[in-house]
Amino acid sequence: MKAPICEVCLKTDGILCPADEKKLQEGIISELDVKVARLLYKLIGDVDMEFKKAVEAGDLVVIMVGEGDVPITIGKAGKNIKALMRELEKRIRVIEAADVNSPEDLKKLATDLLYPAGVFGVNIVYKPGGGHYYKVLILSRDRKKLPEKPQLLEEILSQIAGAEVKITFI
Repeated sequence: MKAPICEVCLKTDGILCPADEKKLQEGIISELDVKVARLLYKLIGDVDMEFKKAVEAGDLVVIMVGEGDVPITIGKAGKNIKALMRELEKRIRVIEAADVNSPEDLKKLATDLLYPAGVFGVNIVYKPGGGHYYKVLILSRDRKKLPEKPQLLEEILSQIAGAEVKITFI
């Protein structure tokens, strides 16, 4: 299993090697990343999959994995996710990770995260003073289909994208 921490740190509880401790201090990885990586390793073992990052907002944790690794992470009949939910005492969504360099990249992430609500599109809105933010467009009829409150989902998408994201209903 590939993870943001080394294999030795995956197998040990409580302490991190100096390199991974430095990543944690610099903010490259978070405590949540370390915790989820270790839990996944205990559940799944040394399977060919990649855990990239975990993001938390409210009582929702979004686990981002490599391409095609969502079924492995969820496990047969949701066994792995149920165990993670018990350990973390939060609800969990698993999505494929992607670098956000364009509105299309964000649309794919938003589509995975907001399912079963449909994403109509993603626009870049340029601010008068400079800078920009992403506007995720969702049809009004899908408002009740969102897995969580829009503000919480905006917070998660902003953390993933590394830029401000707003959800708008049309």
